[in-house]
Amino acid sequence: MRLRQRIVLTLLATVVVMGIPATYALLSLGTVHRIASELKVRDTEATSNLGSLRKNLEALQSADDNAVVLINIDRPKADSWRGTAEDAMAAGDRDLAALIRRPHGAAYRRAVTDARHQWETLKSVVRREFQLLPFPTPDDQDRFRGTYADPAYRGMTERLKPIDEAIGAEAEERVRRASDVATAARNTTLVALALSLALTVIIGILMTRAMLRPIDELGRGMSHVAEGDFEPDVRIPVERPDEIGDLARSFSTMTAQLAELDRLKAEFVSVASHEIKTPLSVIRGYVSLLADGIYGSVNDQQKKTLEAVSDQVDRLTRLVHRLLDISRFEAGGGRLELRRINVRDFLEELTSGFRVLAFQNGIDFHVQVAGDAPVNIEGDADRLNEVLGNILSNAFKFTERGGRIALDAERDGTGLCVAVRDSGVGIPADKLPKIFEKFYQVDNSAQPRSVGSGLGLAIAREIVEAHGGTITAESEVGKGTMFRVTLPERPPAPRAAEPHAPAVRR
Repeated sequence: MRLRQRIVLTLLATVVVMGIPATYALLSLGTVHRIASELKVRDTEATSNLGSLRKNLEALQSADDNAVVLINIDRPKADSWRGTAEDAMAAGDRDLAALIRRPHGAAYRRAVTDARHQWETLKSVVRREFQLLPFPTPDDQDRFRGTYADPAYRGMTERLKPIDEAIGAEAEERVRRASDVATAARNTTLVALALSLALTVIIGILMTRAMLRPIDELGRGMSHVAEGDFEPDVRIPVERPDEIGDLARSFSTMTAQLAELDRLKAEFVSVASHEIKTPLSVIRGYVSLLADGIYGSVNDQQKKTLEAVSDQVDRLTRLVHRLLDISRFEAGGGRLELRRINVRDFLEELTSGFRVLAFQNGIDFHVQVAGDAPVNIEGDADRLNEVLGNILSNAFKFTERGGRIALDAERDGTGLCVAVRDSGVGIPADKLPKIFEKFYQVDNSAQPRSVGSGLGLAIAREIVEAHGGTITAESEVGKGTMFRVTLPERPPAPRAAEPHAPAVRR
């Protein structure tokens, strides 16, 4: 089965396993939401209608009382209160109609029906009272109100309480039901979720092991290849029918091709060392003979041309030597002539020539050796001079007149740390990691003097690492660059070079 098919099936299985408790939880939440909506809409509206009915009952009783009192004093005002009473009765009818329309249980239905009957009785009593106004005597009025009106109002007030209790009871029932649904949903969902997670973890572990083991193995093989070992021991069957097998086959082909390319490179370096140096020496010799007039006199223009040719031959010779140097170090065959080096004397000799350059270019050049710096280290003085000289040359190359260059030496653990700082143009952050690569040069329009082979820093790194040290760089565009070289007091034992060995980056 192909790897993508396994992944799709694993994802589908995970979705199904996790979807079951999620679906149940959503259904339960829907039930709880429906109950909550009933509480919010129907019960709230019923409570609101009941409150409105109470207010209309109070308004009716107040209008009735005012009409009875004012009938013998101010008939127009009494008639106005009669109209208010009619409005209150009409509003009460609407409230009762709304209460009747609401979905209800048996207790609520009985309570609303009783209230409806009592409301009709109350309305008939009030209207009969209005027909009798004004009463013949105050005693007749008191007798009517005590016999009919007051009991009707009390009866209506008493009929409203069962409605309120029925609404509250139904609300409590809905809350209890919602709580039961939520509790059952929570317990069931937790159990289902635990089982789903367990199954998902098992599926994930099995799938991860099936994928990551060969990927880790390929990653380990790639690390070996990156370090120059083109024959890594990668335990992945190339006959696997899935994508991992495809990668294993591609990896095997790639390492074989890299090993062949490395062999060809070693052969090229060997040919270059023997075939290019000899013609260059011959060309230099003939140019020198021509310039000296051995084959006849040469005019000034011809002499300048011969000098230019000689300069280019010298430059090409230096490039060949640098290529040979870096190839030998990469192959572990770079030789170091180790001897004891006095740090202060070495740095003084190194920087003496640069002090003149600093004076000529108007650059503040400062050298400081800390008191805790090692007195002596073991190393190849010529090679280390080449490293630090290259760094200082670059610092002067990229620092304008009036700038500052500092070389500081101090102890670093059990070794020596030499830091070279300049206030030059700096190196862009995206190019900084590449400056130690072969043939890489930073494009710098602000400093056209930066022409070269792009091998200086690559060789410097190989020399420093051959001493068991490190070389790093920090830079900020427009503010300058700092190179830091750390060297142990005693380099490790040199690694024996093997003929045609693959280049290994240490």
